Amino acid sequence: MFTAPDGKPASVSYSSTMDMAIIKEVFAAIVSAAEILGRSEDALIGKVRQAQPRLLPYKIARDGSLMEWALDFEDPEPHHRHVSHLFGLFPGHTITIEKNPDLCKAIDYTLYKRGEDGPGWSTTWKAALWARLRSTEHAYRMIKHLIVLVDPDHEADFEGGLYSNLFTAHPPFQIDANFGFSAAIAEMLVQSTMKDLYLLPALPRDKWANGCVKGLKARGGVTVNICWKEGDLHEVGLWSKDQNVVKRLHYRGLTVMANLSSGKVYTFNKLLRCVNSKSL
Repeated sequence: MFTAPDGKPASVSYSSTMDMAIIKEVFAAIVSAAEILGRSEDALIGKVRQAQPRLLPYKIARDGSLMEWALDFEDPEPHHRHVSHLFGLFPGHTITIEKNPDLCKAIDYTLYKRGEDGPGWSTTWKAALWARLRSTEHAYRMIKHLIVLVDPDHEADFEGGLYSNLFTAHPPFQIDANFGFSAAIAEMLVQSTMKDLYLLPALPRDKWANGCVKGLKARGGVTVNICWKEGDLHEVGLWSKDQNVVKRLHYRGLTVMANLSSGKVYTFNKLLRCVNSKSL
């Protein structure tokens, strides 16, 4: 809901931020796919390209948060569980720290305003959003917020949490929060674009000091295995099964170009130096 100019509550307005974010995402995917398939000259692609700059841009509200609507309406419920207008950051990719630091600052404040309370699906979405902002402590706090045992006989007294069978609690249960949990964990460990791969971008180093993860998928058809020790990258293995891939690897200020030939596994150390390669 928002407060309309006449002072009455309302919930429908043109060109809401989430609408714009989803359309931007779909249009970007269409253009990217057309380029890969060699169909950039198709009439449909031309229409999409013409429409892209006409979409309303993301805007920052007077209070410094990301605007949820096309107009800067008053928000009567700043702690609401929904964060739909942050779609462009996650699960979308039209807002990034590298390209849009001002918008990310606004999203940071938006999440601060929304608070940490909420059902499981909201909790895991916030965890993924904080991970995209590389805000390690906040992402970890949301993960911890979810892992709380809930007595099903006292459901009315909780926000989020898990039943004893690990289903996320919220009558009857919320499988989207279970899936969202694994998505948020993955975002804390690996983030990617078609050209870039960010390693351990939101790892809570003092909480998860040692660990390994295998089989994470990065954009561009790359599979990622990572091991870390004492909060620092120890080793990362990368491979592409079906195509040659070039990726920029990023870790704590280091950036290295990695040329991956299909069918080979490449192992990099914490300095992002390739120390081994072998066939799958």
